[in-house]
Amino acid sequence: SKDGKYSKVKTITDGKTLRFDDAKLEAGKTYYYKVRAYKTVNNKKVYSDYSSVVSTTLKLSKPSVTLSSAYRKVYVKWKKVNDASGYEVYRASSKTGKYSKVKTITKGSTLSYTNSNLASKKKYYYKVRAFKVVSGKKVYSSYSDIKNIKTK
Repeated sequence: SKDGKYSKVKTITDGKTLRFDDAKLEAGKTYYYKVRAYKTVNNKKVYSDYSSVVSTTLKLSKPSVTLSSAYRKVYVKWKKVNDASGYEVYRASSKTGKYSKVKTITKGSTLSYTNSNLASKKKYYYKVRAFKVVSGKKVYSSYSDIKNIKTK
């Protein structure tokens, strides 16, 4: 939290380095940072005041989706999104039409869905978004790019 206890995550010893990438963060959580400079004088560190506090909330990556079809079926597959608790699959009958949620996947390790009992020789449009449950609420990724395919 902004007013919580801060811990040092990195000491940068090169005075020309003006960036730090914090790679061990969880999507959907908000992180707060403050920075201070130091100079070594007589083998002792002399510190500046802390910077203003800044925050960031890590977002989930947008899923990358591929489709394949069979007789009256569409197979929707996507690449794993790190930190995802699950995925939601949406379908429409036109690219700009109304998308309906056809499936909620509640395991982050499940990376496909088979949409059955569809009309044959009809084009369907799909998009997928990942979610992570944080403090009992779903935090969503952006929707995947819209993909379409015709059933057989």
